[in-house]
Amino acid sequence: MIGAGGGDTKDHSRNSMDAVVIHLEQQLREAISRIHLPDSHSSARHAAKRLNEVAEHAPAFLAMLAEPWLEGPVSDRTQQLLADCARIHLYARILDDALDENLPVCRQNLLRAQPMFWQAVQRIAAKTSDTAAQEAEQLIQQTVFAVQADDLWRDPKHWGPKNHHLLLVPLLLSGNNAAYQACRTGLSNLIALVQAGDEWKQGDLADGRLQEALLAFVAQCLDTDQLTTLKREGWPTAAERIIWNADRLIGVLSAPSGVSIP
Repeated sequence: MIGAGGGDTKDHSRNSMDAVVIHLEQQLREAISRIHLPDSHSSARHAAKRLNEVAEHAPAFLAMLAEPWLEGPVSDRTQQLLADCARIHLYARILDDALDENLPVCRQNLLRAQPMFWQAVQRIAAKTSDTAAQEAEQLIQQTVFAVQADDLWRDPKHWGPKNHHLLLVPLLLSGNNAAYQACRTGLSNLIALVQAGDEWKQGDLADGRLQEALLAFVAQCLDTDQLTTLKREGWPTAAERIIWNADRLIGVLSAPSGVSIP
C-alpha cells in the first residue's frame, strides 16, 4: 500500500493528510456549533472545552488511522467515511460526558447530537458489506465492555478496546481486508498509548500498580514484528507514533515524580 518512496510521493501524501485534517476540523466545529449552545455558566464552558478538544485533536489522529488511503488523491468515499467516523467519535465524547458529568448541559448536548449520530450511522450502513458491518458491531461491543471493565479495575489493556470505535476508520476503508486484520492489534495499541499519555497528563497514573502494568504493556507495544507489519501495510506514521509515545511513557514512568510528558 505504501507508495514508491520518492520525495514527491511523500510530500503529496503529507499534503493530502493535512488537507483532510483541516476539513475534518471544520466539519467537527460546525457540528459542535449545532449541538452545544453558548452559555456563560462554568459547566457549559467546561462542556464546550471538552468538545472543542475533539475538534482540535481528533482529526489528525483519524487521518493517521486512514494513512494508506491518503497517499494519492483522496476519494469522495474516503472523505465521507472519515467525516462520519469523526462525528461518531464526537458523539462518543458527548455520551461519555453525559454519563460521567451528569450535568444538564451534557444531557442536552446528548439529546441534540442524536440527528448527527444517526445520520452518520445510516450513511455508513448504506455502503458497508455484511462482513464489515459484523466486525463494526464487534468493535462497538468491545468499546462498551472495555469501558465497563476499566471502571471496575483500571488496566492499560482496556485502553485500546475502550476506544475501539476509532478503528471504524481503517475497518470500513479496508472492508476488513487482510492488511487491516494484520495491523488491528498494532493500531489498537497505538490508541491505548495515546490514552495512556492523556491519563498521565491528567494525573491519573499515580497508582504504583497501574504504572507497573503500563510499563509492561508499553513493552508489548514495541514488538518488532508488529511495527514492521504496520509500516509494510501502509501505516508508517502509526508505527513511528507508537515508538514516540512509548519512549516518552517509559521516560516519565521511570523518572522521579514531577516529570511530565512534553
